[in-house]
Amino acid sequence: MTERKRPHDDTPAEATGASAPPRREFLKASAAAAGATLLSSCFGGGDDGDPSAVGAFAVDPLSRFDHLVVVMYENRSLDNVLGWLYPAGSGFDGLADHSYANPVPSYINDGHASVAARRSPGSAADMQNPNPDPGEPYPHVSTQLYGTVLPEANRFRAAADMVAPYNTPPAGTAAGMQGFVQDYCDTFVSTNGRNPTFDEYRVIMDAFTPEQLPVFSTLAKSFAVYDAWFCAVPSQTYCNRSFFHASTSSGYVLNEPYQKWVLGNAAPTIFNRLQEAGRTWRVYFDETQLVPLTGLIHASVLAPYFKSHFATMQDFYADVAGGTLPDYAFVEPRMLFNHNDMHPPGPLVIGNVSIPDPSDVRCGDLLLHQIYTAVKASASTQGSNALNTMLLATFDEHGGCFDHVRPPGAKTPEKLQPAGEMDFFFDRLGVRVPTIAISAYTGAGTIVKRHVHHAAVIRSLCAKFGLPHLTERDVDAPSLADAVNLATPRDPATWPVTVPPPQPPGSGNTDPLSPQLADVPLNALEQHILATAVAYFTGKEPDKSTLPQTVGAAYRMLQPLAAGVFGRG
Repeated sequence: MTERKRPHDDTPAEATGASAPPRREFLKASAAAAGATLLSSCFGGGDDGDPSAVGAFAVDPLSRFDHLVVVMYENRSLDNVLGWLYPAGSGFDGLADHSYANPVPSYINDGHASVAARRSPGSAADMQNPNPDPGEPYPHVSTQLYGTVLPEANRFRAAADMVAPYNTPPAGTAAGMQGFVQDYCDTFVSTNGRNPTFDEYRVIMDAFTPEQLPVFSTLAKSFAVYDAWFCAVPSQTYCNRSFFHASTSSGYVLNEPYQKWVLGNAAPTIFNRLQEAGRTWRVYFDETQLVPLTGLIHASVLAPYFKSHFATMQDFYADVAGGTLPDYAFVEPRMLFNHNDMHPPGPLVIGNVSIPDPSDVRCGDLLLHQIYTAVKASASTQGSNALNTMLLATFDEHGGCFDHVRPPGAKTPEKLQPAGEMDFFFDRLGVRVPTIAISAYTGAGTIVKRHVHHAAVIRSLCAKFGLPHLTERDVDAPSLADAVNLATPRDPATWPVTVPPPQPPGSGNTDPLSPQLADVPLNALEQHILATAVAYFTGKEPDKSTLPQTVGAAYRMLQPLAAGVFGRG
C-alpha cells in the first residue's frame, strides 16, 4: 500500500500517560486493612486529566493488583449503557447535563425533524433495542460521526460494496455525532425494503437507565467508571478486538472476508509477550460456543496455545474460587447460541412465531453479576483473591448506538502508517464504550476522565511485567493506574451486593439443539463467527449463502469441526 495524505485531523493524538516505574513486589494486604482512605475520586477537568492524582502512592499503582481479569461485551456505546448513570452536575460526561438530538433524513418525510436522546422506556421489548441491529462497519460509522454519505450511491449498499471515499468527508471535517439516526434509517431500509416508522428509528437514540441495568450501574458507581474510554477503530468487532490484544488489526477494518483474519493477522499479541516472559494467561469462553473468537482472529500466532491456554467458563469459576487465576485472564461472553454478550438482536420472528431473543441486555447484566460475585468471594491465601485482582468490564465497539462525544485522534500503529482497508490510516479512535474498573484499591464514585483507549490494557501489562511493547499505539498509551486510587484496600465484605434484573423467558436455556433454540436465526455476529470458524477449519473462504442460518444447524456443523481443538476437551 502506498503512503497517502491522512484525511482527518479531528483532534491531537490522545493524552499520554507517563511511563510506569519498574514493577515492585506486591505487598499482600489483609482484609483487616479495610477502612480505606480515598486519595482521588475524580480525575481531570481537562482531556488529559492529572497524572499526579495518583502520585501520592509510595508504590506503583499497577502493583496494587497481581491479576487482571477483563470481560469484553459487544456493541454498545457509553451513552447507550451508562448515559444516565449520574445526574446533571456530577462531572460525569453522560446525557443528563445537556439535550442531544439527531436529525431525521429528509426521505423519511414523516413530520419529524429530529430525535432526542431519551431514557429507554424499559419494557421487555425495549431491553432488546436497538432492534434491528444497527450498522457498524467503517462506512456506517463514518455516516454516524459525520452525517455524510459519500458518494450518494453508497446509501443503501452493503458495506463491502461501498466505494471511496466510503462516506468519509474531506480532510478537516469535524465529527458532529449527528448521523446516527440517518445511518439507522439507511440500514433499516436496506434490510427491510421499507422506511421505518418513528417508533422504529427513534430507538437508536434510547439509553438504558441505572434501574434497567442494576449490576452495571451499581458497579460503575461503587468503583471506577471511565467517561472517555474510546474503542480503537471506528468500525466493527474484529478490528477492535484485534487492537485490544495486538495494538493493530493488520490494516483491516472489516470482518469480511474471513480468511484474512485466520491467515493474515499475524501480528504478535500481548498473550505472546506474556508467554515469552514466563507470565501466565488464559482466554475463557463458554463451552457451548465451541470456538473462542479471540483464538480465531489471532490464529496465526495463538494456535500453538489453543489446548493449553484456552479454557471454559467452568474453568474460570474454578480458577477464581481456587486462587489459580493467571496474571491476565480474558473472558468472552457467550457470543454464539443464546448469547449474553449484549449484542443487539437479529430477527425476532420466524414465520408467525415470535422467538424470545437471547440478545436481551439483561443477560449481560447477569453475566457481570456472576463474574463480579465470584471475584468478590475469592479468598484464597495463596495466589489470586479479591484483594489482588482487578476486574475490568468493557466493550469492543459501539455497534452503531448513539454517543454524543467526538472521538479523538490517535497514534498510528506504525510511525509511517500506510493506508489500510477503505483507505483508513488508523489515526483516530472509535466511539466511546462503557468501561468499569473494580478492585480493592478503587474508591467508590471514581470517574476517570482521562482520554483512554483499548491499548490501556496492553500498556498496563507491559509496564507491570516489563514486556516489550507491540506497536506505536501502545507505547505511551494511558494505563489503568487512574482507577487505582486507594492507599489501603477495601474489605470485600464491604463491597456492594449486586442484584441482577429478572431475566427474559428462555434465556437460561443454553442447549443449541433444544426445540426452543434450534430454529432461532443467527444474528450478524453469529454469522461472522460461524463463517470465520469454517474459514479456519477448512482453509477456504466460505460462501455465506450456503452456511447454516439457524442456531441448531450452525451447532451441528461446528461441533465436529471444533471438537477437541480448544482447551482440554
